Amino acid sequence: MDIFSAIAVQASGTSHYTKCDVILASSNPFSRSITHGHITASGLVIKNGRVLLIFHPHIKRWFQPGGHIEEGDSPIEAAIREVHEETGYVCELDSENQDPIDIDIHEIPENPKKGESAHLHIDLLYQLRVLREEQSLEDIECRWFAFADVESIRIQRALAKLV
Repeated sequence: MDIFSAIAVQASGTSHYTKCDVILASSNPFSRSITHGHITASGLVIKNGRVLLIFHPHIKRWFQPGGHIEEGDSPIEAAIREVHEETGYVCELDSENQDPIDIDIHEIPENPKKGESAHLHIDLLYQLRVLREEQSLEDIECRWFAFADVESIRIQRALAKLV
């Protein structure tokens, strides 16, 4: 099953089905110009039985690093880039499997500072492995958490698939 089919299956049971359908039918479902939302990518970085999380500066909760897919990026490349920008860790895909380990559909609240209305993110989560650590490009707090200390239901769901 390709990524778009997997997203459609995930969306079918949600209240966001119509918006997801519009996003997936667009010529570029990764584009931030789609007012209903867009596909994003994130990385679940695991090392020594711990998971790397960032403290989201706007939502004020611990999540996996991730963000928007830029023009010319594949979702995997975007996940790897976002992890590096937000944490300083250079990573690679942690398996031969190119598919995301989890797909999550969630609403992003309105952000007047960015001029953004509320919209959906259809996030593709990839399992990544650390290659090396460098200086972070962004000033975002990050920390390694034991699996049992992760509060995010989405991350718990993804971790359960891996163990």
